[in-house]
Parts: sequence; C-alpha cells; structure tokens
Amino acid sequence: MDMDPARINADRATVVVFYGSRPLLYDGTGRSVTVSAWLYDMEMIFYTCHIEDRSQVSLASRCLIADARLWWMTYGEQQMPSRTWAHFRAVVLAQYGPIPMGGPDDDGQYRDPEIYRDMHYRRYQSFVADWYAYPQESTGHYCCRFQEVILPYIPQDMPHPQLQALVILRNGVPPRIRRFVKEPTIERTVENMMDDILQVEVTAHMAQADAFMNEHQVPVDDVGIGGPQHEVGPRFPEDPIPAMPL
Repeated sequence: MDMDPARINADRATVVVFYGSRPLLYDGTGRSVTVSAWLYDMEMIFYTCHIEDRSQVSLASRCLIADARLWWMTYGEQQMPSRTWAHFRAVVLAQYGPIPMGGPDDDGQYRDPEIYRDMHYRRYQSFVADWYAYPQESTGHYCCRFQEVILPYIPQDMPHPQLQALVILRNGVPPRIRRFVKEPTIERTVENMMDDILQVEVTAHMAQADAFMNEHQVPVDDVGIGGPQHEVGPRFPEDPIPAMPL
C-alpha cells in the first residue's frame, strides 16, 4: 500500500530536525551518559521540535549504539506491548535503569544508585574545590597528600580518570615548579608526574643554593662536612628539600 507523499515528506523533515538537534547516544554502559539523562534528552528534543508520537520510538531507537543497540534489536523491541514512548521508556529503564536499592550513604541509608553516583561526584568536586586552599608546602608532602585525599575519590567512570588526576596534581604545585613539569597526557601516569615534580623541586633548590652562595661569596670549602661552620643566614629562603617518597 502506497503511503501519502505528504506524510513521507513530513517524516523526512522530522528526521532532519531530530538529528539537527544533535541527540545524545546511549551505549548501555552509562559511562558517557546515564540512561536517565539520555531519556530526558530525548524527551526535551521531542518537546522542543514538536515531534509526533508515532515517530518518537523510531528516532530514539536509532540513538542506541553498541550493547544497547544489540539488546534492542534482539530482545528489547520484542518486549514492547505497543510502539509508544511510555512503553519504550519503561522497557529501557527495566534493562538499564537504576535498581531500587543502591549503595549506602554516610548515614547508612540506601539510595538509588544514580543518586549515590551524583553524591559521589559532588563530594569529589568539593574536594577539588578545597584542594588548592592549603598553605604552601613541600612537594613531597603535597604528593603524599594527593595520593591519600584526592586520588581515591576521582570517579573511575568518568572519561580518562587518569588524565583528570594528572591535571589536578600538576595544577596544585607552585607556579615556579609547575612550568617545568611536563604537560599531562593520556600515556603518563601519576607516579611519573610525581617523580618529575620532586626532581624539578630538587633541581630548583640546588640552583637556588648556588645562586645564594655566589651572591654572598661563600667559599666552597666552607660548605659541607669538615669545613668551618659560619652563620651566614638561611641558605634556603623557602621550605627544605622534601624527602623522596619510598
């Protein structure tokens, strides 16, 4: 049976408008976008673009990729009692949505996993916001504090958590050291950057000590074991060289 040409043209225009809104894609893992956020994005596009009910399921299913696409083609579509958005939403949430009870919060209360994840992100963001408020400290102490305070709370389901850790680690060191530390890349590790930071500070202190001795004309024989002990003032105006971590 031939379809109405006007309806065909209207459906084509709907597809153009839908993809012009740059809809989110959902892969079934929730790493790039949660299922709730994806469904909300679909509904906002349907509302703002005035997409008819009969086209909503077809368009939304095209935005399922990877595992979610395979699930939809082999099993999910068969569960639909009718091709309505309400039934589509219910079937997708039943497969990928949050379970009724999730991990406990600080009060011991069990919450929806997506709410629990949101709480985790907010806690992580508050840690990062307070991270740079500490007074100046040695880089050795800074690196130890980073490992204990920040590193365990970086969400592992966010894109490139290792790179996020490197950015936070590098931004927290003093500017005089930061400018000599290599830029974060996906290939680098936290341990590599910590080694670089500590080495840069050691080199900076050695250069500072040489400049101090040259400025005050301190004889080389007077510096070190066995030489005369003279009170020539502080050799290191800033904090001492930190102990290398074991």
